[in-house]
Amino acid sequence: MCGIIGYCGNEDSVVRLIDGLKALEYRGYDSAGVSLFAEDGILTVKASGRIANIDTRLADEHSGVHAECGIGHTRWATTGKPNDINSHPHNSGKVSIVHNGIIENYKELKRACEQQGVVFASETDSEVIAALINLKYTETGDVMQSLRWTMAQLTGSYAVAALFADREKHVFAFRHDNPLIAAATADGNYLASDFAAVSKYTDRYYLPEDGDIVEMTADYIKFFDADGNEKQIEPVVVTDMNRADGKQGYPHYMLKEIHEVPRAIRDTCKDHIYENLPTFDKELTEKLAGAGRIYIIACGTALNAGKLGKTYFEKYAGIPVSCETASEFRYFPPILNENDRFIFISQSGETADTAASLRMVKARGLYTIAVVNTPNSTIAREADNVIYTRAGTETAVASTKAYNAQASLLFILALGAALEKGTVSEETAAALADKLVNQLPEAVETILADTEKIKALSEKYCTAHSCFFIGRGPDFYLAEESSLKLKEISYIHCEAYAAGELKHGTIALIEPDVPVISIISGDKIRSKTINNAAEVKAREAKVLMVTDRDTDEAEHTADDVYVIHCPDSDLFHICAAVFFQLFAYHTALGKGWDVDKPRNLAKSVTVE
Repeated sequence: MCGIIGYCGNEDSVVRLIDGLKALEYRGYDSAGVSLFAEDGILTVKASGRIANIDTRLADEHSGVHAECGIGHTRWATTGKPNDINSHPHNSGKVSIVHNGIIENYKELKRACEQQGVVFASETDSEVIAALINLKYTETGDVMQSLRWTMAQLTGSYAVAALFADREKHVFAFRHDNPLIAAATADGNYLASDFAAVSKYTDRYYLPEDGDIVEMTADYIKFFDADGNEKQIEPVVVTDMNRADGKQGYPHYMLKEIHEVPRAIRDTCKDHIYENLPTFDKELTEKLAGAGRIYIIACGTALNAGKLGKTYFEKYAGIPVSCETASEFRYFPPILNENDRFIFISQSGETADTAASLRMVKARGLYTIAVVNTPNSTIAREADNVIYTRAGTETAVASTKAYNAQASLLFILALGAALEKGTVSEETAAALADKLVNQLPEAVETILADTEKIKALSEKYCTAHSCFFIGRGPDFYLAEESSLKLKEISYIHCEAYAAGELKHGTIALIEPDVPVISIISGDKIRSKTINNAAEVKAREAKVLMVTDRDTDEAEHTADDVYVIHCPDSDLFHICAAVFFQLFAYHTALGKGWDVDKPRNLAKSVTVE
């Protein structure tokens, strides 16, 4: 969500901060700002809207400013409307701060500060942090004591970077349950909420722990523990796996990332194939094979990928699986048993509700597995075992290739557990692994080559204000993901329903020309779902059927049939997701929306 950047060095900090903020745009934001050490003290410039607005204000109002140290922020509104006043940085007395996260007890803290004479300018929870630090600093004159005391007052999650007016060319920072890194480069030192902000300058960074305080100048980066003792932190070295590489000639990041799905599938799975068989850490497969139940816990698109994973584990390994929304699970967990296993899925590895659910499970001494795309992320570090998707950097807010990579990894992980348990033969596992790694990417490439037809279908079916997706079993799970993809970037109201539930209320919403997209794969429920499509067609809906093979019955029922040829019916949904990603992309593009940065959404959801 929000982005933080801090810089101390010999270069112009304005340029470095703005570049860092632009690198964090993918996280989603509605305002931006910077605070700098200028000639007359701390200069703060901020504005709602895009980072370009900050560029304009700096050029028009502060064209001569030069500073070698400062902090910057992109805000995604939580408490307080997205406007200039609520934008970060926030100032109080000698202190200027930027903050990611959410302070749950800010109203109580705000009242206490007001009783001491503090006058607040914004509606935000973040301004309270600046006020608390300044009050303690005014009393003690001790930066470290002021920061430690402030942390003790806060309930919630936070990553904070701060300037003190009388500590020129210093940046201080601290964190709790929110990502923050520090990086040393040849021309200065950085703080950031995400390695993407500094990846063009270095291939390594430092990761302070919860409760640590960071002190940074142009010459050094120091880390202090909760007791104020200086500590050493080993740097994390970054591989090319998650380096941003631009649009590479594509008009949008989303389209580029959809076209990277075949590579994402291959790269994700090749790490876990040895002599044609699925291969994982022995402890991991033993733990899964011995599970009484597997819980897959995630949010949004990752949860939808997890639902496909549920079908794989239950079919091949014979293990019951429950898929849980992380924001619900952390507060309303079911009755858990000692031999339950838990898989947490997150593209960023920083999803707040998923991380909180992981900590809750670990506190009970239960075995946890992370499926993430980002090395050294919070969820990757804290789980008992971690498996990486190799999707590469995903910059567009709407997740595409990460979904395909997550579902592919769950498929091969389920086969690994099934081999360990003895519920599939090596011959069967090898054949399925070959279909996944070698044949499925080719099927996806066939869909990618058909983009003009998909564009034409999007123009035909996405003219109404509402749209419905229907399917059964795993087809319904794909319908949920496809509906999410369409609504989040095109802003069309669309919902997914289990096809058999149409008669239980939903069919009342069907009216002439409303689009209904029916997903059908396999033979078990083919005729049933076609009958459901016929029911909405009888009420004059427009029906698009996306299926694994054409039939006379489908042709006579639907207005259009799009056939996806896939090497195995269980892999259909990973493949067909690409059709719906392109379908959503062309719909949003046709409506003139920003497909890479849809309104109100953020890439890495680091608050509840």
